[in-house]
Amino acid sequence: MSALRGRAALAVLLGVLCGGFAVPAARGAPAAGFSEGAGPAARFGVHEIALTGNGGVANPFDTDVTVTFTPAVGRSAQTVHAFFDGGDTWRARVYVGGTGRWLWTSRCASDPALDGRGGAFEAADSALCGRLLPHPANPRQWMTEDGRWFLNVSDTAYFLLCTHDGDGAPVAERDAQDYVSEAVGLGVTSVRCFLAGDAHGFRERREQWTDWIFEDEGATRLRFDNLQCADRRLRWLLDNRPGLAVQLILFPVADRSRDEGFWTGLSAAQRERALRQLVARYAAYPQLFWLIANDVHYGEKFPNNNAFAREVGRYLERNDPWQHPRSTGPARREVFPFGGETWASYIHLENEHDLGAAECARYRDCAKPVFLGEDRYEQDHGTDRDPAHMAYWQRRLYWAWLFSGGSATYGGRWWLLQPYTQTGKRAAPSRWNRDLVFRDALTGLDAARHIRSYFAARHIELSGFEADPGLAKDADGAAGARAPACMRRARQEFLIYHPNAAADGREARVDAARTPGLTVDLAAADGAFAAEWCRVRDGAAQAGGTVAGGRTQTLRSPWLGEDCVLRLLAE
Repeated sequence: MSALRGRAALAVLLGVLCGGFAVPAARGAPAAGFSEGAGPAARFGVHEIALTGNGGVANPFDTDVTVTFTPAVGRSAQTVHAFFDGGDTWRARVYVGGTGRWLWTSRCASDPALDGRGGAFEAADSALCGRLLPHPANPRQWMTEDGRWFLNVSDTAYFLLCTHDGDGAPVAERDAQDYVSEAVGLGVTSVRCFLAGDAHGFRERREQWTDWIFEDEGATRLRFDNLQCADRRLRWLLDNRPGLAVQLILFPVADRSRDEGFWTGLSAAQRERALRQLVARYAAYPQLFWLIANDVHYGEKFPNNNAFAREVGRYLERNDPWQHPRSTGPARREVFPFGGETWASYIHLENEHDLGAAECARYRDCAKPVFLGEDRYEQDHGTDRDPAHMAYWQRRLYWAWLFSGGSATYGGRWWLLQPYTQTGKRAAPSRWNRDLVFRDALTGLDAARHIRSYFAARHIELSGFEADPGLAKDADGAAGARAPACMRRARQEFLIYHPNAAADGREARVDAARTPGLTVDLAAADGAFAAEWCRVRDGAAQAGGTVAGGRTQTLRSPWLGEDCVLRLLAE
């Protein structure tokens, strides 16, 4: 038991000194991540150069301006496109990958005012965590560029970056900032966000493309109001919550039920113009991971949708200078069809009540992160589809997916942006039935902070683990979605989540009359193991003594009526 206590104590100390171990969102005082002009820049931040040109040309979005950023040491020069930002202004951004002096020069064949400009800035080290990358030790996990494993505990915040919410009401800056601050405090490490919304509210229609992305019917100019709002909030996030990753959902879907033709109906020039501007504006932000679109049907009946995803994905693969993770979102319960294609660098899924993470195993051979981006929502349809016991349902979803090798998300009042603690104070008519008004506080994130704390306090990084679902079984024979989820680090450490479920699906609830037990196959694990139980509802931990390896062991939780995590660590 001394080894377990020693490592836990060291991890707590490191967490105090570093502002949180292995979990970027838990880090200490935020650094200023966005810098401009000749001012000082931060390593792993964004630096912007503003240029003045002729905005009076026929279409300034077609003015091709490139800027080459050259660091003095350590990295190759990076040439990026500048984006038109209204008036006579173009902006170019670089992700600051290293410290020291940086030089920049501009090139533009069509506008002399934009050509041949140059300057310099200095970049200093910072506490920023950098880009989200595939983990070199485990391609099914992510890490941040500062070398930390990334624990993905996600939340649905569709309209966080938008001017208007799903009801068409303006999204206040204070609500956006409070929402994020509360989510991070609750343990959330990533949020899912649309690039844009509009005053018409969220509805499936062709006009979403012009309301969200294009300013004109000819799709030749982009909408500044939406793009600049997302820009402003991403900048605030980088400066104030730099460890929070953002899944940026780029494009709308006009009609999820059919093979959509808007994108494929655009000319190559129209499509390239939009993609070039979006990548130029957003790709330098380190916290992003791309989602091309959400809730899309793919497969042989939807050739336009397939072509849309592949074209945008391959464009990002070729033209995103910093290679953020890329994917697209299939409709609920559909198989992800692009797992073997290189442009899709992670698997994005939607499912319904997948509390046993059954779909995660399907994609093991893809060797990519698997993310359940959407399951069921809290306070959405009411008693029709919403989980009846959301606090339990959601923590069960999170833990089961993490210990199956993937990650999951939470959704509450998805069409609005209401800070979590204010949901019991603000009414919310359902999107599907306006006579149904939600007034109770949300509960789905009540236990999320204990997930983050569990890994941080114990110095655990799942990049060193692999899922092994057959290794642990319920001692009383529960199987299927109620079976334990297990990961192991070689034969030195085992992590097992027991859902202790009395029901599944919408009615999922904990078995209040049962003390969960686990039968663990340690036949191939020699030596002794220190056991520790964690009650995931509130994070309480209790030592479980020493367990001998080399045989199958049956262990019982110390708590009646609780779902829990068992850790076995070699002494």
